[in-house]
Amino acid sequence: MAVTSIWTVKSHVGTAINYIINPEKTTAKPELSPEAVAARQAVGDVIDYAVNPEKTEQMMYVTGINCNPDTALDEFMNTKWHWGKTGGRLAYHGYQSFLEGEGAITAEQAHEIGVKLAQEVWGDRFEVVVATHLNTDHYHNHFLINSVSFMDGYKYVRMKSDYEQMRKVSDRLCREYKLHVVENPSNSKGKSYNEWMAERDGKSSVRGTIREDIDYAIKLSRTEKQFAQVMKDLGYEFKFFKKDGSYLEHPGIKPPGAKSYFRFRGLGPDYDYDSIRRRIIENTTVPGTPYLIENDNSLSYSDPVKGSGLQATYQRYCIRLYAIISRPKGSKREYIPMALREDIAKLDRYIEQMDFLYKHQIEDTQSLQSKKDALVSELKRLIVERRKLNTIKERGERHNNGPLIAQTKVEISQVSRKIRELRKEIALCDAVAISSERVLEGVNAPDKKPEIEQPKPQAKNKHRI
Repeated sequence: MAVTSIWTVKSHVGTAINYIINPEKTTAKPELSPEAVAARQAVGDVIDYAVNPEKTEQMMYVTGINCNPDTALDEFMNTKWHWGKTGGRLAYHGYQSFLEGEGAITAEQAHEIGVKLAQEVWGDRFEVVVATHLNTDHYHNHFLINSVSFMDGYKYVRMKSDYEQMRKVSDRLCREYKLHVVENPSNSKGKSYNEWMAERDGKSSVRGTIREDIDYAIKLSRTEKQFAQVMKDLGYEFKFFKKDGSYLEHPGIKPPGAKSYFRFRGLGPDYDYDSIRRRIIENTTVPGTPYLIENDNSLSYSDPVKGSGLQATYQRYCIRLYAIISRPKGSKREYIPMALREDIAKLDRYIEQMDFLYKHQIEDTQSLQSKKDALVSELKRLIVERRKLNTIKERGERHNNGPLIAQTKVEISQVSRKIRELRKEIALCDAVAISSERVLEGVNAPDKKPEIEQPKPQAKNKHRI
């Protein structure tokens, strides 16, 4: 049996290609705008992930459909530039996993099935990279599909029917290779791309955090009332009724500090409310069901950082986030605002911004803007310098002056490297300007659950919890 999924890649296609060719092989073209460079990097990252040599036996199991895997990034981007479509949805990242222990499937067969699937579903109009990863207990294929068709310039639009076609073709191919197929697959909602990426990197997504808290509350509960109380102590709210007092078809749950509710059924198998109710009942009816005894190791957060500028604020926030993810397993869970829960997945990004602030001794928004202005000025100077070097190189080519060409290429490469570094630091300035207010709010977020005004009791159809 093969499990399939597909996600939109709207940014960092480079991350996707990096995941499914080596980052050192991707270089930004000097003549591109910052937006085009960002799009190129976005596609390149995903391709590099997919064709990572450590996961594909030195790229033995990588195939390009309508493109060469070694130059897929350039071919993807050339198609986009040709049709004038470098923004929006940059690519699609597909996934096909063969379950462990399902038969004598080899790496060659897994890759062959993936190539056939890609050829049938996308091969008539789109460039596709297919890579088979062998680094886990079960083989799995990654597909990176260009969002723009090389045939007609139209963008691929993923509809529910497209995913159904992908699944049906995958099932048919599995049958042809004598692999098991699930005849009545679940219709429950799968993970989003960001959620899948976060879990792949060992970080918790919002839905993943909700599931963890539900699991925790179930293990502490013998009744629905106990379950509801544990969740409410963690800052969650429930929604079971419409405004007219009638039951909602799909009840929801709102994490602490969130703006909207998440449907239970959208959290995945075993997390719709009927399944939660069944799991609570099993705590008392199924022998051997684990029932958690809380260790009162309360989450401790100390503030050893002195100062109140940007550097200290970022450092204080990074310490607070790290304290959350470092709490001992089995310790008593406490109220954590949703803003902090969401930012746990961004901890690496905040640390990078903090390092930048300390490196350049930036203490406030005024010094941040001054630093950005200086970087932009230096960037403009280097761009002019590189244009002059390109003119010298072209003159050397016209006169067939090999030594001049070679020397100028070295100088252009050095200047281009400095330009890339400057653009990265300018981007960090912008990131700090955008994130600093949120970081300050996170540092000052309350440790205790705020009082929630209780709604008036329903006259009719009142739910037990």
